[in-house]
Amino acid sequence: MQALIISDKEYQTEAFHQLNQLVNSFLIRKGFSLTETQIDRRDPAFCMGCFGCWVKKPGECVIDDKMGQINQIFMNSELTLYLSPVVFGQFSANIKNTLDRWIPNILPFFETRPDGSTMHPARYSSYPKQIIIGYGEELSDDETSLFLDITMKHRRKVEVLLYQGDDMEITETLSEIELRKVGVNL
Repeated sequence: MQALIISDKEYQTEAFHQLNQLVNSFLIRKGFSLTETQIDRRDPAFCMGCFGCWVKKPGECVIDDKMGQINQIFMNSELTLYLSPVVFGQFSANIKNTLDRWIPNILPFFETRPDGSTMHPARYSSYPKQIIIGYGEELSDDETSLFLDITMKHRRKVEVLLYQGDDMEITETLSEIELRKVGVNL
């Protein structure tokens, strides 16, 4: 079983190192083979909004950078974890950039959700289970609430967790999550 861990290279705090070590140990005990990548502002490039991944090279970004390789690992993994600092109640710009660059994995059409909002349908029948773990030291109630609300509203079938130094809480929560690919119709 393959797991991909994506983190922000520019926020290497003590909380990050503790969380990263905890997640690595947990996944190795669960039998996962790990691939880790750290994102900074230089790589990958920002999405140009050119729609080349839908028109010119369906399912593949036209930008030739690190993201092409990361996307292949992503699609071949059972599980992808994002370790992101909580910055003003949201994930970091580098993690946001990575999430934006997943656009080749969806179709260019729109569908309406039950709540009336719209989204792009899936390109593939299954995707890795995705977990976003926000971390920070001394996060306010407003920051944690905003992070959870915004992230869960905009990401279907993505688990959203917060880490503020409680190893047992994260370990117990991860133990309760089914760590395998998810189908789009589940």
